Amino acid sequence: MKQFARGVRVLAAVGLLLAIAPRPAAAMGPMAGTVRIAEMGRPVSPESCLGCARAADPVACHRTALSLAMSHDWARAIAIEENVHRERLADAEVAAVLARMYQEGTRNIQRAVELYHEALGLMMEQTGDLNVAARYFERGARERPDEPQFKMRLAEVLVKGGRDDEARPILDEIVARWPGSKEAGAARKLMPNTALARP
Repeated sequence: MKQFARGVRVLAAVGLLLAIAPRPAAAMGPMAGTVRIAEMGRPVSPESCLGCARAADPVACHRTALSLAMSHDWARAIAIEENVHRERLADAEVAAVLARMYQEGTRNIQRAVELYHEALGLMMEQTGDLNVAARYFERGARERPDEPQFKMRLAEVLVKGGRDDEARPILDEIVARWPGSKEAGAARKLMPNTALARP
């Protein structure tokens, strides 16, 4: 019964997202964060954000991506915001803005829904509702099995919620499949905190 109720809630949320997808951007109001772009300082050049993503300032590049989205330069806006997203995985606003760019710019509804789920998971984690956050990250991990970020977020939330026995196999998988990634480094640090790490 619980699984059925959860499935109904998830379908309702996805249905709502899909229902608003065809609406034009003007009818939906400004994209999150765009109202105050002028007050936030000058955006940096798109080339600097795309050329060396790790060295670029994520906040400045976020402003640049928002500016490009406002002028409907969706391809560059999305490419830059994807770089920002990789650097700021715990930022719900970045995930939501990127979702909106996919929704309005490329009509890639599948990617938009994935990012909306990620943003909601981050928000639930920040408000302390770890069980709901875990469900959102679990769905993200299922939809993007070849990316370690969702699995890492899921493992972190499970450990925070005292569900070490569920987190440990996920941490092991991250280390085994992506040994040189920053997620693997984070997983190694989290492993000693799990109950299963103790002899």
